[in-house]
Amino acid sequence: MDGSPRRRGRAAAKAVAAETVAAEAGGGGPEAGRPQPARHPRWRLTLAVVLGSAVLAFAAARLVPPLHAADETLADRLAAGAAPAEPQHPAVALVLFGEDSFAGLACRSPLDRGMLADIVAVLAAAGVKAIGIDILFDQPTLPAQDERLRRALLGAAVPVVAITALDQTPLTERQRRFLDGFTDGLPRGHANLAKDRLDAVVRWHVPFGADGTPSLPVRLARLGGAAAVPAEPFRIAWHGRPDAATAPFPVYPADAVALLPKEWLAGRLVLVGTALAGIDQHRTPLSPAGSSTPGVEVEAHVLAQLLDGRTSPRLPAAGEAALAVLAAAAGVALAASAPPLWLLAPAALLLLAAAWAGAAALYSAGGPLVPLVAPSLAWGLGIAAMTAHLSLRERADRRVMMRLFANHVSQPVADEIWRARATFMAGGRPRPQQLTATVLFSDIEGFTTICEALEPEPLIRWLEGYLDAMVRIVAAHDGVVLRFVGDAVLAVFGAPVARTTRAEIDADAGRAVACALQMGRELATLNRRWQEEGLPPVGIRVGLHTGPLVAGSLGGLRHSEYSLLGDTANTAARLEAYGKQVAARSSPHCRIIVGEPTWQAVRDRVAALPVGEVALKGKMRSVRIWLLLDEAAGGRDQSASG
Repeated sequence: MDGSPRRRGRAAAKAVAAETVAAEAGGGGPEAGRPQPARHPRWRLTLAVVLGSAVLAFAAARLVPPLHAADETLADRLAAGAAPAEPQHPAVALVLFGEDSFAGLACRSPLDRGMLADIVAVLAAAGVKAIGIDILFDQPTLPAQDERLRRALLGAAVPVVAITALDQTPLTERQRRFLDGFTDGLPRGHANLAKDRLDAVVRWHVPFGADGTPSLPVRLARLGGAAAVPAEPFRIAWHGRPDAATAPFPVYPADAVALLPKEWLAGRLVLVGTALAGIDQHRTPLSPAGSSTPGVEVEAHVLAQLLDGRTSPRLPAAGEAALAVLAAAAGVALAASAPPLWLLAPAALLLLAAAWAGAAALYSAGGPLVPLVAPSLAWGLGIAAMTAHLSLRERADRRVMMRLFANHVSQPVADEIWRARATFMAGGRPRPQQLTATVLFSDIEGFTTICEALEPEPLIRWLEGYLDAMVRIVAAHDGVVLRFVGDAVLAVFGAPVARTTRAEIDADAGRAVACALQMGRELATLNRRWQEEGLPPVGIRVGLHTGPLVAGSLGGLRHSEYSLLGDTANTAARLEAYGKQVAARSSPHCRIIVGEPTWQAVRDRVAALPVGEVALKGKMRSVRIWLLLDEAAGGRDQSASG
């Protein structure tokens, strides 16, 4: 038999391990070098972030009460402060009973119906197109005055529209009976205003009640020749002002109507109502903080809108949704550019403020009124979501790289790998890349004999001490230890960050050679300590080769390794094995065999002996190799033939 079973088993295990590395270096199976596609393509994730942010922002601006109220309030402020200038509406006028109108009247409420009858007669004589009375006749006054007003309304030479009350109006049965009787025979329209449930602001108009009763503006608009009237509630398009001091419509005091030139009123639709503190006053987008708008003025805005066939300038829901998507995409793009947080936050706020200013300028120039909350939320959510994603991906990339390279690289190399991660990370793992690097493969001479001589616990402790020392030397020379194959060490200089110049490649080869020489010197110290502890001294063989490689991560989710594929790694492993046939040593405890490319990179700095053109296992062409000499450590100047 050829040796003991233990010796044969150990030798077989090392042979299998060496063939495994050679197979990886030479390309492995048919799937080994094939790049694996990312399980979640980045564009899909980015699209999901954009759409998710936009949908969430759009829904929140409508469904979350505080956000909905903020959205409407901001739009109100924009409508009030940036509305484009418009001339007074030529077809609508207001006649109002203000505080001054009641100075000489005995009764403030109900309104003096004799005076109102006189106003109706004056307006009809002036040739107005129609009159709308925005005063509710729900209780009697002096019978003679009531009858006089009723005859004036029914006998006017122009149409007169009175208001009625919908079912939800809080009136007693007696009030409803009087109202119906007093306005019998007159065209009627409701004057109920729709108020937002959150802040009681009037923003919408209901053209028809549940029983089909048209509103006062709808009745008047039809009399004024409006082409079409919406059947469903619509958002009010508030009419602009010529300037800050001029009202949107001509407004005349009720007690001065008789003195007005007839041409001021002729052909107009005239609304008659009150402008009294605490009576028929409502909050609208046009109301400054703490003030209100008379109900009759709200009706005038709706009437003008119906006559002009206008719709609200507010961007429709589809446009708002599209804007939210664009804002989310812009936010994602900003975050994806990965500026530092101290710059990202002020940049995001500055750009948002610019967008708000742009929205105000657009509306002031006659463009649409852009809702601000949904796009702003989408912008912020897009930035936050992409920043969170990048942070999570960064952590995942760091975990992957630490799993592949942790404790096997120096801090400068670790920092360089992290800074350059974008150039070689893809899909949460290093992407396959072509690079030129120097591969180091080292092995302990006579390791099988040592295994047989030591018990398991001291063997592992001894091997750990050796490997720890070798790893520290590799890291000190900016190399990356990829794996241990039993007692063998596989390291690379010039990966995973690819070198782009010959000077950088040669510098990596120089570091690899310096590392190998230092490994031999370190063994002198280790051997002295081991001899004192009764442990066997050892020597090592090192193979170095510089050339092109394909580098990347191989494996699945449970286990992956950063692997080197190509002839360079294979040659380094074969050079180490060939060292068994070389009699000379680089130093007392080390043989360092290098290929021609590595030697050419360091020949001006290191001494060496030519070994010659040799045929390595698994290679069809012979390779010119050299034995490095560490003259400082006592390398032997003798023939290096095998």
